[in-house]
Amino acid sequence: MEEEKRQNRVTETKQIIEDDWDDATPDNTWLDFGCEWDPDYMEAWLTGHWGFFKADQPRHLDHKTREMIVAGVLACRDRPGAYTHAKNAIKHGASVNDLLEVFSVAVGAGGSPTLMVGLDSLRRIVNEESNHNPIDRDWKYSVRKEMEEVKNNTSETREEKINRITKKIQNDMGYKDEAIEYGINLDPDFFEVNSRVYWGFFEGKRGHLDPIVRMMVSIVIMAYRGMSEELYENTKKAMKLGATEMQLLEAFEVCVTPGGMVVLHEGLRALKRINDEKE
Repeated sequence: MEEEKRQNRVTETKQIIEDDWDDATPDNTWLDFGCEWDPDYMEAWLTGHWGFFKADQPRHLDHKTREMIVAGVLACRDRPGAYTHAKNAIKHGASVNDLLEVFSVAVGAGGSPTLMVGLDSLRRIVNEESNHNPIDRDWKYSVRKEMEEVKNNTSETREEKINRITKKIQNDMGYKDEAIEYGINLDPDFFEVNSRVYWGFFEGKRGHLDPIVRMMVSIVIMAYRGMSEELYENTKKAMKLGATEMQLLEAFEVCVTPGGMVVLHEGLRALKRINDEKE
């Protein structure tokens, strides 16, 4: 009798997970294993994590945005779910270029391997599906051409160069960072080049994504990596762009599953700090 009750519980839990999981990973057999051994925990875990955010129930973010943010975190972690959540985002209306911008923005907080994992995921999707074509942005500029012009400007002193780069990076970041300023003074050439990628490439320009979505991709990775000060400054920046506290909170909540509770803890600390400052 007890064994029959247990098997019923296992079957019920498997059904709940099957209904809610939304193809979150390519291989779900491990979920069945977990249900067979501890159905109580598996149901609680799913209900409180990804299963909380139903695809057909927008809250403060639409499901496409949720999927894109999660894909960015998983690419940072080099997890196969980056492919699955990118594919889910496309099912909900995202383009391949939208997702490429997600992985590109994630480079700043997550490093270049994030882009490599993302590109590999998107290449796989494009090879599987024939209905995707590149979408050009409304704007383009040549980093190489800009850098050549800078290089040929022999009239600029080192101090003037440092001041120019510092001003540009501060403007792109939206806040002052003494460590970055110190780095510019030590090696202005490095920061000149990299300011085009890490701070300046998307700033003030219309890309494929809304600027708020770009910011959310960055801050959830900062939260995952425990970059508290950068997270605080960029969360403020997201709010200046128009993001609401509840939108940002949901971005952190969604990423508890791919990144752990540290994402929510760090995100809440940043939001509380900003709220305390207002009061």
